[in-house]
Amino acid sequence: MSLHLRTHGDGPAVLWIHGYTMDSSVWERLWASLPGWRHIGVDLPGHGRSGPLLPGTSLTRLAAELTALARAESARMVVAESIGSMIALQMAIDDPGAVRGLIIGSPTVAGAPAEPGTGEHYRALAMLARSGASGEQLADLWMTSPPDIFRGTERHPALRAGLRAIVARHAWKELRDGAMYGLSRHVHTAEDLGGIRAATLVVVGEEDMPTFRSSAELLRATVPRCRTVTVPAAGHLCMIERPETVAPAIGTHLRLAMMEEEHADSRAL
Repeated sequence: MSLHLRTHGDGPAVLWIHGYTMDSSVWERLWASLPGWRHIGVDLPGHGRSGPLLPGTSLTRLAAELTALARAESARMVVAESIGSMIALQMAIDDPGAVRGLIIGSPTVAGAPAEPGTGEHYRALAMLARSGASGEQLADLWMTSPPDIFRGTERHPALRAGLRAIVARHAWKELRDGAMYGLSRHVHTAEDLGGIRAATLVVVGEEDMPTFRSSAELLRATVPRCRTVTVPAAGHLCMIERPETVAPAIGTHLRLAMMEEEHADSRAL
């Protein structure tokens, strides 16, 4: 599949994976607070300037595509938010050697219970998309609560307006042809999560929805080298709501993971 990349800066490579209906431009404020790295943002299939998500694409297949991309770019550090975090977890599960440092924001564990109202929200979106509604109409529906995916952005009008513009450009093809459902059938088991070898940081908003806070606790309890950070006064999209707040924790984790990798490489010589 054709994947569009957006890059920023110089240094060791870090792959960034955005959330649903967004694109890699959402990371730019956070990248500006993290000098010394080559940030590589990927537009997920069906998002931004990438090609479409093909019907029948499984989570394992999509993760394999992004792992191949990460290897090609020499990116062994991965940062992801919301649905992107589900993909990043699968990358670390399926190919533990490919991901040495993992940062998971708005943690989304495949197969975890959905937030109440989520199913109805997606069905309403799918019906509206199939009716030929405009991107503006779909963006307005998608960004309403519940579920409270975008509620935290209400504190940040400029950010919210920028996100709405991105969402309004989204093609919504995956809802019209059912391609999104191929990703939703996967389940992450405790055994899967326990096999992750990457040094892992989970970043969760203090005001995120209960199911995502529970997922953060699940990851802390099951992923062997995992710690969590709670972002005050932040909702579901905590890393892009509060980039200056989360940047120090992300930068520290990336540096520690890089030092671990260099130490491991030197021992292997």
